[in-house]
Amino acid sequence: MANIITLLKRQLRAYFHTPLAYVIMAAFLVVAGLGFCRPLVQHLGERIGVGELLFGAPYFWVAVLAAVALITMPLFAEERRSGTLEMLLTAPVTDLQVVLGKYAGALIFFLLMTMPTAAYFILLKVVARGMAAPDWRPIFTGYLSLWLIGACFIAIGMFVSALTRSQVVAAVGCFVAVSIFFFLDTVRLVVPGAAAQEALTYLSSAQHVREFAQGIVDTRPIVLYLSLAVFFVFATLKAIEARQWKQL
Repeated sequence: MANIITLLKRQLRAYFHTPLAYVIMAAFLVVAGLGFCRPLVQHLGERIGVGELLFGAPYFWVAVLAAVALITMPLFAEERRSGTLEMLLTAPVTDLQVVLGKYAGALIFFLLMTMPTAAYFILLKVVARGMAAPDWRPIFTGYLSLWLIGACFIAIGMFVSALTRSQVVAAVGCFVAVSIFFFLDTVRLVVPGAAAQEALTYLSSAQHVREFAQGIVDTRPIVLYLSLAVFFVFATLKAIEARQWKQL
C-alpha cells in the first residue's frame, strides 16, 4: 500500500510540475461554466431541472472526454518515450503497484478538476435570490455519474496509453474510444435489430447521464462502470507485462 501511495504522489507531482495540468483545469472550468450558463439563457423563465444545468449540457461532457484524454495520455506513453518506464519497473515495486499508483493519481487529478464545478450551483443560489431552494438530489446523483464515468474512462485512457509511445496517439485514441462509448445511443440508429439497439442504448453513457441528472439512481450503470474500470486496469497490467516479455 505504501508503494502505491508513493507512486500516486509521484504521478500527481508529474501533473502539477508542468503547465499542462493548469491549462487543462482552467480550460475545463471555463467550458463547463459556459455549458452551465447556456441552459439558463436558453430556458429563461422556463422550468428546468437543476441537475440538467450542468450534467445535461453537451459542452460539459465534450470537455470531460477531452480532459480525460489529456490526463491519461502521458501515463505510460511519456514514460516509454523518455525511457523512465524501464527504470520504474525495475524498482522494488510490482507492475500492479505501478498501474494502480498511476491510475489513482490520474483519478485524483480528475476529481480535483471537477470538484470546483460545484461552486456553480452555489453561485446560482447566491445570484438568484428569489429562486426556490434547489433539490440537491439530482446534483449529488449527477456527480456520482460524472465520477463513475470518469473512473471508467480514465482506465480506458490508461490502457490506450500503455499501448503506444506517442502521447498524441494516446490522446486521440482515448478520445475516440470514450466518445464512441459515450454516444453509443447514436450508433444504434445505424445498427439493425431491436436487441442490438437496446443493448447499445443500455451501454450508452449519454442515456445514463440523463437519468442521474434527474435524480434517478440505477445500480446497473454503477456495476457497469466499476466492472469496466477493473477490466481495463487489469488489461493495462497485462499490456505492461507483455511489453516486458518482448524486451527479454
